[in-house]
Amino acid sequence: MKKVHLMWLGHKDYLDENTAAVRTAIKTSLIPLNSALADSEIVITENSQAITIVRTAIQQDACGAILILLTWAECDVIMTTFKELRGLPCVFWGFPIEEVEGRQESTGSCVTAAMFSGTIKRLQLSTEMLIGSWKEKAIQKKLQAFVRAASAANALFYGRIGLFGYTSMSIYPGTFDHVLLRFLIGPEVEQLDSYSLITSAQSIPEEQIEKTTKQLALNIPLAPDIPPQIMQRTIALYLALKNFCKNHQWDAVNIKCQYEFSKEYRTVPCIALSMLADDGITASCEGDIPNTVSMMILHFLSGSVVTYGDALSWKDNVVTFSPCGFLPLSMGASGIRIQNFMKHPGFSGIQVCGVLRPEKVTYLRLVEDIGNFHILYGTGNGLNTQPRSGCMPALDVELDGSIETFRKTLAGQHYAIAYGDFSEEIDMLASLLNIPTIRV
Repeated sequence: MKKVHLMWLGHKDYLDENTAAVRTAIKTSLIPLNSALADSEIVITENSQAITIVRTAIQQDACGAILILLTWAECDVIMTTFKELRGLPCVFWGFPIEEVEGRQESTGSCVTAAMFSGTIKRLQLSTEMLIGSWKEKAIQKKLQAFVRAASAANALFYGRIGLFGYTSMSIYPGTFDHVLLRFLIGPEVEQLDSYSLITSAQSIPEEQIEKTTKQLALNIPLAPDIPPQIMQRTIALYLALKNFCKNHQWDAVNIKCQYEFSKEYRTVPCIALSMLADDGITASCEGDIPNTVSMMILHFLSGSVVTYGDALSWKDNVVTFSPCGFLPLSMGASGIRIQNFMKHPGFSGIQVCGVLRPEKVTYLRLVEDIGNFHILYGTGNGLNTQPRSGCMPALDVELDGSIETFRKTLAGQHYAIAYGDFSEEIDMLASLLNIPTIRV
């Protein structure tokens, strides 16, 4: 796991037992982030130390750095540190006069932060500037957001997506500029055809399909009228997808489900993708790659399983998000089950029937502009919801923002959804990626 490195900056004339106490207090406040942090230990007071410490961190695959002004520090030493970081995401943090062990410490940290902030602004560095005590919850929250955002930016940089087919039903917002996505956001997209997945699924041993089906039945009710052939095909698709993800080192996968799977192969991949999502692989369908990357963003920021939904109806300040038959089982409310897909001549296969848990959520869509991207996001409270049309997964969300803003900023029907509020992390990540955000 790549980590954010703590780098301490100061001046040798000010390093004593009092600054050591300050450092101990700061490290204690960062204990909740310990698993994601690496400490450089040495306080950088000279240019040679800055070069050595930063290069060591880069060799250790650091995904970011938190530069802490422990005392007054010389500008040239700070500049050397920034130059050696070579654009690696970083936070520049100074603190005001603070009491430690019954003594007020005035170490020049705040003065240096104020001084060098002018340089950061003049050079237009995409660096998060913090001035505040380690005791402040706002500072702690900002640091947590930065650590998550730096880790997510790194994961996106090396991310790989498997795409079977291309966008379904000519969904224009689902199309994307391959090289622009790779260069500005990070993930590579490896495209294969439906035939590759189907032939792979057909080669899965029957005993492996049977074993996986029994394991699934232990975790969720299966409708008794599901045709055995449909269940076998579905589980075979899931196992084939797992193999592809392992062999190709994919972090996410998307399938052009309509019309090849829904009408021709007669087995929709909803359950296969839902199971894959619970394995930690971001999964979605209809070939909408911007939506898949949106889900990856929330997955990397939250560290949890994510889903998506079509924004298909709204009333007052409540939006109904609902996909067709996809829902990671771990995100469902009690009572979810697997059953035959809704009765419709264009669909055949099985789906998840049920709703999402009524909790706080963040919804997000990465939007491709002309030559750039922006992130559209918001938060809201999930409500007790009924399945759409009596069977489709859904969640009614009472928006924290305005429904008018939501309506005016629509840029596609699909939105990634995660449990929790990741507003600060999203803004931080967008800053690291140098793309704008619109918050509903």
